[in-house]
Amino acid sequence: MTRQQQEMLTVTLHWLIGDREQTTTIVCEDSPPETLLPLLIDGCGLPVRNERGDPIAYTLRLASPAGRFLRPAESASAQGVRSGSHLWLTERSLATPRRCLLGLPDGSEVALPPRGVTLSRAWLLQALALLNPDTYHRELALLEQRRSTYRYVSNRSHCLIAATETGPWSVSTERIDVATLLNAMRIAPGAPEPLRDGDILTLGEEGLSLSITLIGD
Repeated sequence: MTRQQQEMLTVTLHWLIGDREQTTTIVCEDSPPETLLPLLIDGCGLPVRNERGDPIAYTLRLASPAGRFLRPAESASAQGVRSGSHLWLTERSLATPRRCLLGLPDGSEVALPPRGVTLSRAWLLQALALLNPDTYHRELALLEQRRSTYRYVSNRSHCLIAATETGPWSVSTERIDVATLLNAMRIAPGAPEPLRDGDILTLGEEGLSLSITLIGD
């Protein structure tokens, strides 16, 4: 496969005109959304300003209108887009309420309820058992050998991820004996830190790294 072939993606693009779904198959370079969006908006004949003359902000979402939105400056393939993927071109104003997906090291993702989740080793291993049983059994064996990164996660409450009353998601901890790091910076006990799409949460100084994906506006 040539370099040029590696940089091209064949995807199915969806968008709405009125209430009617439109779809087409396109071949595009593996570029960041900020590069692709102007071309796609023009090609789909979508307006760039609303009736008041204000600019309309668009976004690309993976798989469905409520799917994970693609970060503007990162290449499409780095965000999970492959040939055969379905992309939705939507207005940001049509975004669904914000949800939080927690990505485990094996690539599995679990959607967190708005009321929040207290992360502990038992909770994470239970999620892994449901999402990826083979990896779960491997991690149990590694835990017995003290080689699993899950060993750095407290068996008791390690930290809390929850949506605040005003909507944004945050992470907090009351523990001083175990570390909770947000993008490699340790968070202080009792001081909630806001979460942003693409953040990396690490439980334990040398522990488990979890990715944060926020969906919606």
